[in-house]
Amino acid sequence: MQINIEAIANTVKSHLDESAVFQVVDESEQHRGHKGHNPKIGVTHIALNIAWDAFEGLTLLERQRLANAWLDGFFKQGLHAVRYSLKTPDENIFL
Repeated sequence: MQINIEAIANTVKSHLDESAVFQVVDESEQHRGHKGHNPKIGVTHIALNIAWDAFEGLTLLERQRLANAWLDGFFKQGLHAVRYSLKTPDENIFL
């Protein structure tokens, strides 16, 4: 079964509450020819942008560890890389 962006988005959403704003972007094509790009797997590279109240008081590393745990099943299936923007609503200037 191929990894698809909808499955990733649904998984992320299942860990968030209504205060969160998030976006998952497939960046796989930007990495064509690079390590980890494999069209047979489906989505291999994503950008994950989240603005969420629950990130308050967490370090960037703690936020990334949390998101990595949510995506663990996809990493095991071949998701290669995630570019993170994990902010509180007060820190968020892009979403």
